[in-house]
Amino acid sequence: MARLNLLEETRYEKLPVTVYNNQQDASLAVAARIAKLIKDKEAKGEKTVLGLATGVTPIGVYAELVRLHKEESLSFKNVITFNLEEYYPMQPNAAQSYVTFMNENLFNHVDIDKKNVHIPDGTLTQDDVAAFCLDYEQKITKLGGLDLQILGIGRTGHIGFNEPGSAPNSGTRLVTLDDLTRNDASRDFGGKQNVPTKAITMGVGTIFKAREIILMAWSQKKAPIVKKAVEGEISGEVPATYLQLSDHVEFVLDEAAASSLTRFNTPWLVKDCSWENGLKKKAVIWLADTLDKPILKLTEEDYNNHGMAQLAVEQGPVYNINIDIFTQSSVSFRRFNAAIITLKQTRWVPLGSAKSPAANTWWGFTFCNKSMVNCMSSSPTVFFLIFPVS
Repeated sequence: MARLNLLEETRYEKLPVTVYNNQQDASLAVAARIAKLIKDKEAKGEKTVLGLATGVTPIGVYAELVRLHKEESLSFKNVITFNLEEYYPMQPNAAQSYVTFMNENLFNHVDIDKKNVHIPDGTLTQDDVAAFCLDYEQKITKLGGLDLQILGIGRTGHIGFNEPGSAPNSGTRLVTLDDLTRNDASRDFGGKQNVPTKAITMGVGTIFKAREIILMAWSQKKAPIVKKAVEGEISGEVPATYLQLSDHVEFVLDEAAASSLTRFNTPWLVKDCSWENGLKKKAVIWLADTLDKPILKLTEEDYNNHGMAQLAVEQGPVYNINIDIFTQSSVSFRRFNAAIITLKQTRWVPLGSAKSPAANTWWGFTFCNKSMVNCMSSSPTVFFLIFPVS
């Protein structure tokens, strides 16, 4: 059965999401939860088993855990860790190794017993990888599973290095990295050609063994994939969507990473809004795009059927709203025109991104679709605007 959601504002979200003002506040909150878990388990005489992530996302969390250790006596003596992944092949002392990453950002600064640290071994021969992966799984199981797993999310939707196509019951294994993943890592390796093509990763099924899962994401760059993971259909094409099947998962985001979620991007669909001009303009243009209609042909029924009844009631009739947004957009377009025409170039100037149909001759620009102000017909309209400049 789907998770019960009692908040209309989050009705498109298929798992719990907590949004913080910024990355720092979110990182501090996650670190505080980890610290509380460690202390609660220690008070019971139990060890804490953590699943840890690497990359830019958890750095703030690790920094706060180090501070808590040094300034507030948080001890890691009873903590056992299992890292999600490691590049393969990879020497542990290499700058790009996740062994190096974890030592520099956490382990070298706290009192954890290094015997309790587990990171996939990037030095194994390929013949030994399968046995190592089985042993990794058995160690986690023997300890009763992970108390808490923290995750980031890649732009492919991967968690760990579970790339698109991964199965929901997958275990720790050797995988081939997606091209986009390697491209994103290229800066750390001095070029994409130096990024390993494979990695050893915990599987989706391994992650699901955790009693609690926290996925963190920061920045606008992650917003599109976060929306797919939170609001999209479950699919192997976006492995993070498998987390919708867990009853023990939470996404922790900053405002930028959450910006594409419905409640932030198109809030009129899920709640009453304060209709300041910017939001009104965005909503009307969105409605025209959604219905594939010119702005001036939008009707009251269109507004009512697409979450904008409040706007129609408070600022209607809708014809007046349409005229207002049409006029504003027309002014904006004229200003854009003027700015383009004043550019000093020796060729024709394109109004946007378009390839020249004939090199060194002229540029055409497919100006608008039917939602834009100059497109008044009910059929698709294309303009080629050509401006000679000296």
